[in-house]
This record gives sequence, C-alpha cells and structure tokens, in this order.
Amino acid sequence: MVPRGPRNRRPAAVQYLRVSGAMTPAGGARNDGDRVTSCPGCGADMQRLEFERQQVGVVALDFCFPCQVIWFDNFESLQLTPGGILEVFKTLHEQRASTRNTLPALLNCPRCQARLALTHDLQHATHFTYFRCEFGHGRLTPFFQFLLEKNFVRPVTGAELADLKAKVRQIQCSNCGAPVDLEHDSACRYCGSPISILDPGAVAKTVNALNTAQARLNTVDVDRLATALLTPPPRDTGAPHIMGDLVMTGLAVVAALLIR
Repeated sequence: MVPRGPRNRRPAAVQYLRVSGAMTPAGGARNDGDRVTSCPGCGADMQRLEFERQQVGVVALDFCFPCQVIWFDNFESLQLTPGGILEVFKTLHEQRASTRNTLPALLNCPRCQARLALTHDLQHATHFTYFRCEFGHGRLTPFFQFLLEKNFVRPVTGAELADLKAKVRQIQCSNCGAPVDLEHDSACRYCGSPISILDPGAVAKTVNALNTAQARLNTVDVDRLATALLTPPPRDTGAPHIMGDLVMTGLAVVAALLIR
C-alpha cells in the first residue's frame, strides 16, 4: 500500500460559497461562466457580459433587456470602474427594446429561489430601490434604479420641464414605462417617479475620469450635453411629438459621445 499523503488544504484566506452547484470565491469574482442565470421577471436566460473591474479582472453581469433589469451577485455593483460603468451605458443603449416587460409582483432569487425582497436604499442623497435575496446571493436592479444608484439621474428643473413641454406632448416614465402627459403631469401617475433625465454634470465627471487609453475625449461640454439630453429626435410632421423614455434617450446621446 502506498501511504496516503496529507490532504491539500485551501488557504484560509480563500473561502468559497456553494451557490446552485457553482463554486464562487467569497467576496470575489465569479468563476461560473457555464452557469445560466434565469431572469426572475420573465424566466428567460439572462445575457452575461463582462465589464472592467476595480483593481484587476472583470465583473460578469447578467442582463435581461426585455425586462430592463440587471442581476448583481454579491457586491458586483460596487466593483465597476468608471470605464465599466460607461460600457454598461453603451450596452443599455445598444440592446434597447421598443417595449419592456412588466415585472411581476413576486420575484424569486435565481440562485436559491427564495423570494426577493423589495429594498429601499440611499446613496448620498439619492433614494433607489432593488430586489434583494435575503440569503445574500445578490440583487435584481432595474436599469433606471441602477442609474439612480450611480447618481446619473436627476429630476428635470422647472425651466427644463417648460422647455420640454414646448417640444414634446408625452413621454414614457423612465421607471415603469407608463405614459406621462406633460401638459398635466410632472410625475408618473402610476409609480410616482418624477420626470428625470441623465445628469449632464455626473456624466461629464465620469467621462472625464477616464484616461486617454479608455476614452478619446478628455473633456465634455456640460452645457451642450444638457441641451442634447433634452432635445427630442427630429420628426417628419408638425404634430405634437410623443417621445419615449427620457433617460434611455439620454443613453443614446452618451453612447454617441463615447464613440466620437
């Protein structure tokens, strides 16, 4: 008989969590490229995309574009670099859909199937929400709430709203997708969200934080960006214009800015 040697022990500093059959480094990057995440909203397979991570490596995020939601494992939302956040911007624009699915009232964790809890959070002075697994597997965040979390969205000012009303009759709520009649309303009647746009100053700050290897632009004209974010696309008739989601329209402006 051959003597059995000592077992190889995993270093104490590297501990693992077993999640749905996959081994995930606790607090670190996932190593589960073969695992498919089902959308808690519609049940379809989510699309996994990789983005630049703080310090080293990549963050693999799961997207459902028809439902406009992102699944974050552990603390992935906090690990994105400025360049990674802007790549998410471009992805949301490139994969935008003309319609969105309505999320069901009850959502389950794609890892353990436990009920996700609607959670209200605060980042600086900005309130945002997401659906959290109470067992720590992650959270489901709608696109609009992700932009709120990153402080990229703000309500329109009174002057901006007046200017918008002169050009546009109706928009879609950035949070729930319901129609908003600008002639009578300054907030969504269904979910109560105020009319919001991407914050030009916040976008400019993030773009300007990139080095020249990450972006071709060194500075962003905030005033011109603000004007572009509130300018509806051209139309062929003189009829009052119906515009889509202001925030998603703003993402198109930012995406065009980043590829100049």
